[in-house]
Parts: sequence; structure tokens; C-alpha cells
Amino acid sequence: MELKNSAGDSATIYQFGACVTSYVKGGTDYLMVRPDAKMDGSKPISGGIPFCFPQFGPGAIQQHGFARNLDWDIAEQTDDMVVFTLSENDYTMEMWPYKFLATYTVTLAGDSLKTDFSVTNTDSKAFDFTAALHSYWSVEDIDGVKVSSPSFNGATYLDKMQSPPADVVSKSDSITIKGETDSVYAGVSGDVVLADAKRKSPLTISNTLGWADTVIWNPYGSEAMGYKNFICVESGVAAAPVRLEPGEYWTGAMNVVP
Repeated sequence: MELKNSAGDSATIYQFGACVTSYVKGGTDYLMVRPDAKMDGSKPISGGIPFCFPQFGPGAIQQHGFARNLDWDIAEQTDDMVVFTLSENDYTMEMWPYKFLATYTVTLAGDSLKTDFSVTNTDSKAFDFTAALHSYWSVEDIDGVKVSSPSFNGATYLDKMQSPPADVVSKSDSITIKGETDSVYAGVSGDVVLADAKRKSPLTISNTLGWADTVIWNPYGSEAMGYKNFICVESGVAAAPVRLEPGEYWTGAMNVVP
């Protein structure tokens, strides 16, 4: 499906995974879909803004959970907004035995793309989850990219490229990519700015609610994945799980501001 607004912007979203695959503003698509992506539903979409829920990364259930490889229901839709919902079924209960309601709203505003992801515990028992928006931001050349936030300086991040993965303290407020990178920065939220040397203006990934951590990922050197033309700057609750008692809910809001 495609959202459009009066400014001539557009966003393309698949019902499969509720995955936003394109956000075009001013003639620039700020999202990237990898060249090795499958768009036929045979596997999760590798690109755009895929979901990691109810598990980020590896763990007790399948990698990154199940939300990215299920068709979500459409609860509401207008020209510039769509509301998706996802709840438990036999497939999800088999690997994660909890009842839940996930609601995802995508709004194509005049100045930004707004996302709102909410999880409600509809079960009679508490559950924990981790989650992330595994966002692929398009860039002209990864070697000219800088990701910055005052919160990076002094933050502890899990460096998954070390064997075994190890916690490291960041000594800078900005990140550049010089090799394969997979890092979970605990407590880095708010506005994270992505600057591309070959673009006139930076992109702001604005975490306004819920998302507590930032994940940086790039498979540097992998031509098959198209590593030169994207960086994943992911809004997450990945460093520590969210616990919801029956009837409680959690909301994460992230806006994309060119």
C-alpha cells in the first residue's frame, strides 16, 4: 500500500511484517531495501523498517521474533495514515505462549514520517519482551556517514563483533563505520542524527517515547547485502526487557525527520 500527503511525499508499506519499505520526501527515498531482499513473503523483508518483536536478536525463539514474518491486520486507513494490529495465533503461541495486542500506526505528516508502536498484555500472566525497529536508512556511501547524539558519549554498548560479545564504553558523541559493526547502545534515545557527506541535510531519527536504546548495524564489506548504501540505526528496547503485567501496555514512538 502507499500513503501520500499534500506535499507530494509518499510511503510504501507491506502488510507482511507491517514493514515500511520506502519514505520519499523531496525526491529522496530515506529508506533502503537490500538487493538480496525477498519481497514475496518467503522470508522477512530485509530493508525499510522491519519489526523485531517479541525478541531482539537471537534467543529462546527465532531470530528477531515473529512480528516481521506475519501478515498484520489493517484496522484503519486513510490517504496519509494506516493502523496495523497483530495478536496471538497458533503459530505465535507455539513459540511464545502469551496473549497480546500489538498496534502500529504510521502517519505521513507534512514534515516527517511518524511511527507509533504499542504492545498490550491481554493475557492473565505477565510477560517480558525486547523489540526494535530494524531501520535501514539509505546513504550514498557508508564511508561518508556519521551518526551522532550527545548520549553516545559515555554510553555503554554491547559490541557484538567481539568474541565473545563485550561491553565497551563509548568515548565519542559520534560514530563512523570503518568495518563490520553490530553494537547495542544502552540508554541512547531522543534525537539521533544521521549525516551523509554526499547529502545536503542530515536525517533525524527522533525517539520521542519508549524506545530506550539505539542499535547500529552494518555488514561492512558485504556486496550481496549492498552494505555501501545503508546503515541500520535502530530504535530499540534491547539492552533490558520490558515487563508487562496483565492489562498493562507499552508504547514506542519514533519519527523520521529529513
